[in-house]
Amino acid sequence: MAAFIDILKHIGAKILELTKHFAGVTADAQLEFDMGSWLTIVLVILCLLGSACWAASIAASRRHPLWLHFAIGFVVPWIYPIFILFKMDIHGEAERRRAEQEALQKKAEAEAEKQRIQEQLGKERELQNAESGIEGKQWNQKYFEKIGRDDEGRNAGPWKAVISGNEIIVLEILETEPELVYVVFKDSKGTPKKMRIPYARIESWNKTYDY
Repeated sequence: MAAFIDILKHIGAKILELTKHFAGVTADAQLEFDMGSWLTIVLVILCLLGSACWAASIAASRRHPLWLHFAIGFVVPWIYPIFILFKMDIHGEAERRRAEQEALQKKAEAEAEKQRIQEQLGKERELQNAESGIEGKQWNQKYFEKIGRDDEGRNAGPWKAVISGNEIIVLEILETEPELVYVVFKDSKGTPKKMRIPYARIESWNKTYDY
C-alpha cells in the first residue's frame, strides 16, 4: 500500500510540473486557453494513470514486479488490470503448490510401498509357518497344491526336503496325486531331475532361499 501511495505522489508531482510548464508556454505564446481540450487531455491521462496504478497495485499485492505492470497497464488501459485481476497468481505460489503436490505424492508412494512390503512379509511368514517341519505333520495332496504356486501362479520353490533321511532341494512341484507328489529336484551334481515322492517318505519340507 505504501508503494502505491508513493506512485500516486510521484505521478501527481509530474502532472503538476507538466501543467505549470504548458501554462507558461501558453502564456508566452499568448495562446487562447481551450478549457474543453485541456479537460479531455487531463481525463485521458487520468484514465491511463488509473489503469496503470490499478495494474501496479494488483501486481504488488501478488509479489510481481510493480513498475513492469504499471507500464503495461498504462499502455493497455483497463483491459490489462482486469485480466491480471483474475489470472495472475501470487509469485511463487504455483511452484509451492507443485512442490507440495510432489511431496504428497512421494509420501503416498512410500506408504503404499511400505504397505506392500508388510503384506509380502506377512505372506512369507504365513508360508514359512505352513511349511515348517513340525513333527507329526501330515503331508498330503491338499498341502502341496497350496504351497506349489504363489498368488500369481508362479513356481513358489525352491524347498529343502528330507526324504527317508536324505536331504534334497526341490525346485518345483509339477503335480500332486492322492498318494504322492511329482517334483523337479536337484541331484548331487546340480542337475535338475524329476521324481515322484510318496507322502509317507517325507520327513520335512521347508522353504529355502539358499540352494
